[in-house]
Amino acid sequence: MSISVPLDSRTPIMFPRPLQGRIERPAITSQVLEGNPWRDPVERELQVYIPPSGRTEGRPLLVLLSGYTGSGFLHFQRPRYLSDTRVSQLDRLIRSGVAGEAVMVSPDCMTTLGGSQYVNSSATGRYEDYVMEEIIPWVRERYRTGPVGVLGTSSGGYGALSLALRHPDVFSAAASDSGDMYFEYGYLPDFPRAFRAIRKAGGPEALLRRVFARPIDGWGPLHPMASGLELMAYASCYSPVDDEPGRFELPFDLTSGALRPEIWAKWLARDPVRMIARARFARALRRLRYVYVDGGEEDEWNLEVSARIFAAVARAQGARVDHREYSGKHADVAPRYEVIFPTILRALGAPGRRDKPAAKTGPRRGRSTHPRPRPQATRAR
Repeated sequence: MSISVPLDSRTPIMFPRPLQGRIERPAITSQVLEGNPWRDPVERELQVYIPPSGRTEGRPLLVLLSGYTGSGFLHFQRPRYLSDTRVSQLDRLIRSGVAGEAVMVSPDCMTTLGGSQYVNSSATGRYEDYVMEEIIPWVRERYRTGPVGVLGTSSGGYGALSLALRHPDVFSAAASDSGDMYFEYGYLPDFPRAFRAIRKAGGPEALLRRVFARPIDGWGPLHPMASGLELMAYASCYSPVDDEPGRFELPFDLTSGALRPEIWAKWLARDPVRMIARARFARALRRLRYVYVDGGEEDEWNLEVSARIFAAVARAQGARVDHREYSGKHADVAPRYEVIFPTILRALGAPGRRDKPAAKTGPRRGRSTHPRPRPQATRAR
């Protein structure tokens, strides 16, 4: 029996067209990262997408933040078979008229332990300041860009919300795809696995020495040492020891495995759900023109439930939130950005030529799980 290939089912991502926009990769030497405790590089390459027209003045600026162990350049590579990268996705949406033109940048905020969570920490360095005081001002001055939105997946989604809440004077919109939040659901289930991995390796430093010594085959969230490394990376951001630069504390006891309440409280203070329950951050949230959160119905870290909780708390504070859920797991992000890019750009004043409702674009439809409330008598952030 011969087999016929259903050519009519192919999508543009199978043989992606060359970008109509262009990519620039300037190297930027950071002053705020100078002297960071782990001696991580201070000269880093910045990925910059210029839209097809070549015009950047007044165009929205999208700041795309990577997830844990990711770096900016990963979003700017040529796509693999039957997959998409964020830059090729944005370029295609602009080319087809679904999204308006924008400049997009993706900073490199990698650390020795795989990620910075885009916060200032005495253990890792000043990565919040790196983004806010160096990268964004440099891009805005060089390219004369317009309103700024911040977005990302997983740790990048956490960074998007955290930075937007802390800098409402800079950002006008934020989008978090499966971002880390409601830490009891996203982080706590991994604590016993991390505890086992650290104990089996002979302690935190022994585990890190093993990880650093050679490349890891089959690296990923189910790798026996991954949970230990990832947990330590988060601890370096959320619970550093300020009077001992470069050092941090774990949120559980290394002998018994029991939670250390005083350290866990430091983590919770960084949780976006906890943040927006405080008056300062609730005001910042209401100033946003657009807030987006989502999750996959099979997210391995329960982050679709966390997104629901964030949306409920945000609405209770009088904020407008676009909350959606999708089929798929944590890493099934491509259909979500078919929604995120057009909607955040529309909110930033750059609708596409076709100006289609964003939820009807892309191969799968995200659905809003709650009706959007009527506009509140508050300022748009």
